[in-house]
Order: sequence, then C-alpha cells, then structure tokens
Amino acid sequence: MNIKELLPVERIALNVQVNDWEDAVRTVGRLMVDTGVVEERYIEGMIATAKELGPYIVIAPGVAIPHSRPEDGVITTCLAFAQLNPPINFGNEANDPVRVLFALGALDHSEHVEALKEIAEILTDQDQFDKLLNAESLNEITAILYGD
Repeated sequence: MNIKELLPVERIALNVQVNDWEDAVRTVGRLMVDTGVVEERYIEGMIATAKELGPYIVIAPGVAIPHSRPEDGVITTCLAFAQLNPPINFGNEANDPVRVLFALGALDHSEHVEALKEIAEILTDQDQFDKLLNAESLNEITAILYGD
C-alpha cells in the first residue's frame, strides 16, 4: 500500500487545537474511527500504550506516531494525520513539542513496517519535513504526502 491508500484526505486534519497529548491522540484517532478503519476502542488503546511505554511515540523533533496493537480494534491498515497548532508537549524532552501526528493502525507486523517506511520517507527529507510542519492548506499537505 502506498501513502495515498493508507492516508486519504478524509484522514487529514490541519491547524488542530488540543488541550494536551491525550486530546491530540483522541483527535487523530477520531479521524480513523470516523472513516471506519479502526474501532472506537482503538483510540483508548493508543493512549494506554503511550501511558504504559512512555512518550516513545514521539519519534523525532515535532513528530509523534501514536498506535496500538491490531487486536485493539484495527479493521484495516491505515494512517491518519493531524497538524497541531499550537504544538503540544508529550513528555519527550528531546523531541517536544509535537506539531504533527501520524496515527497508525496495522493488521500485522509486516503492514506495520510498510506503513512506517512510508512515513520515514517523508520525515527523512528535511525539506519536505519542514514544509509538512508549516503547511497551511490541505493542498499543500497532500502535495507533500502524495508527491503530487
């Protein structure tokens, strides 16, 4: 699956205002629930995983990838994206505050790895990453993510 299949425009939100990291995870998770790719309980699974394992989901400066286990309610492998404005601290000193979230739902380990590869391609291109952090429209976001 490519990024466009994993992350359709219906699961992209810009300039999202949240109160804290849990609210941020709930917001990006809601995009997945509302498009029928995960069950409602997956949102709480993502929060519980982050609480249990700590803010390891903040994988790079400004970026978090909340996720949980397939058995927590994944219906199909998917991604959702939220750009926070203002950014929010997740408790990861090295990489806070978080500006973008890529929520991940995967049915198995191989699909999990493939989805992470798609995200990594964007995040390792510093120019594209900077554009992603500062994009102001859905068109800008999709051009960066989809390579349009």
